[in-house]
Amino acid sequence: MNMKRIIAFFFAGMCGLVMMFGQTADRLPWVNGTFPEAQSGFEYRSSVGDASTLDEARKIAYSNFLVQISTLAGVETTSNVTQTMSNETEVNNNTENLKESINFQKTNVIKGKSINVAFIKVDEYYEYKNNRYQLWELYEISTTSESFKPYIPKYTDQYGMSAAWRSAIVPGWGQFHKRKTGKGIFFLATEVAAVSSVIFFETRRSDNMRKSKETTHLDIIKEYRNRADKWELYRNVAIGAAAGVYAWNVLDAALAKGKIRYAWISDNLHLTTSNYNDVCFYGVGINF
Repeated sequence: MNMKRIIAFFFAGMCGLVMMFGQTADRLPWVNGTFPEAQSGFEYRSSVGDASTLDEARKIAYSNFLVQISTLAGVETTSNVTQTMSNETEVNNNTENLKESINFQKTNVIKGKSINVAFIKVDEYYEYKNNRYQLWELYEISTTSESFKPYIPKYTDQYGMSAAWRSAIVPGWGQFHKRKTGKGIFFLATEVAAVSSVIFFETRRSDNMRKSKETTHLDIIKEYRNRADKWELYRNVAIGAAAGVYAWNVLDAALAKGKIRYAWISDNLHLTTSNYNDVCFYGVGINF
């Protein structure tokens, strides 16, 4: 197999791997157990339902949620109790066939058997597989009062230039920052392989050039020079591959979507407020 075919297979494999890594669908953070930061006075809870129809999955998830909050209150519930509790609440279901949807529910208070809880459903996510719906619902539960202002999660798959400058320093770092581990490993390993190839081919070229200078036999000199030229060609191709992968890595880090995360504040940026003599002061804190 000649060098051109090796290079062609190399780049075809790279394209296939990147396409494979890029096609992985992301679930919402709270579906994977990463809840939004809770504010004073309420907390987040999730519930799961599985059924052949979306409406039935919602009913199951909601019933499971009622069991959760009853358990938190130290009350044992039966199916009849949860059904009664469900009937006392007003649910406004969004039945559009969307992979992701936000389903709002009026804040309700459940009273009975020492339970007094205000809650609101703020998000919903479902997947349709094997003719069944697997549904996740996210609820806010008030811990201090019977009503509260909902803290609706917002999401983004954009990371700005924070990933691009990382990948400019270390290939793959930006992809790791975007939590695309497969892509990060791919770009880092490919760049290391390309740079290692440059070093190897240059070593062989230099070695043949050195040997050509250690003899006076013209045929041997010609043979070593031809070999050096061949290794020089391979080295130049490897340099081009390294440069191409590096540029691809930076562009991917800058333009490709990252793992879905909460959008309202970055991991290392914190807004601060203070009050002194009835005057409010605002600031920004950054963790390095």
